[in-house]
Amino acid sequence: MRSLRIAAIAVAVVGTVAGSSLANASPRCEQIDATIYDKVVDVGCPPPTQVCVAGTVRGKHGFDGTTVFILGSRGEPPATAPTYRPVSGTLTYTFKDGSTLTALETSIGNVDTTTGAGHAGGTQEFTGGTGRYAGATGYAYLGQHWQTDHFVTRIQGEVCRSKS
Repeated sequence: MRSLRIAAIAVAVVGTVAGSSLANASPRCEQIDATIYDKVVDVGCPPPTQVCVAGTVRGKHGFDGTTVFILGSRGEPPATAPTYRPVSGTLTYTFKDGSTLTALETSIGNVDTTTGAGHAGGTQEFTGGTGRYAGATGYAYLGQHWQTDHFVTRIQGEVCRSKS
């Protein structure tokens, strides 16, 4: 009975410490849970880009806006996964208040837009922004698939605002 009581106390202490650590970890950080709906376009891309991937993002806690992805590079498929190709580029979120959030997005996938088959996975590393996201850092994990005529990308992670 005594060991059961000690175990219960230990669990309570660990829960309290973990809960207070998470609550006080970084009040300037917020969780991101959102979905991006975008497609390849040849109009409205920032100059000198001729083709980009543009769309909208809808998420929790007001993480709603528009997105533009500019391809930076495409790699060769790995020998062990010949139908998968790595890509990397810059993704910019623009919000209603005019703030922007910029991310380096890197993923690997086998999305085939002609058949609708395939999927991709990767990361976004937040590298700054403007307005409320000036100096922002953080990350998001992404999972993507093709749906009829556009990409659907689910992102989850955290963005941290600058200390100043």
